Amino acid sequence: MWLCYRRPRRAVAFLAGDFLAAVLRAGALVAFLAVDFVAFLAVDLVAFLAGARLVVAFLAAVRLVAAFLAGAFFAAALRAGALLAAFLAAFLAGDFFAAFLAPLAVTPRFTAGPSAGRRCAPETTALN
Repeated sequence: MWLCYRRPRRAVAFLAGDFLAAVLRAGALVAFLAVDFVAFLAVDLVAFLAGARLVVAFLAAVRLVAAFLAGAFFAAALRAGALLAAFLAAFLAGDFFAAFLAPLAVTPRFTAGPSAGRRCAPETTALN
């Protein structure tokens, strides 16, 4: 029995040292992971904000292009309306001049056929 005795204090000290090393390693690992996680979040936040700035810039460009196209559309519609109004005014002016400034209509002379059941002289049969 005396031969199996191997100083348990040293075994306990070894196990305590091993436990302390494991705790320190775990603490170092947790600290490393925490710092790494915070750094990842910081980089991720910066990347997100940069992406958000790019999205905002892209949407601003899209908005400017849409505003430009809307302005071009309304300018084209205005020009088309002005052209239509000019054509309508010209047409109505032609109608007005044709209706109110035309000479009075005269009674037509029908010289190409018989008149009152008798024949006309040959020199009056030509259309004038």
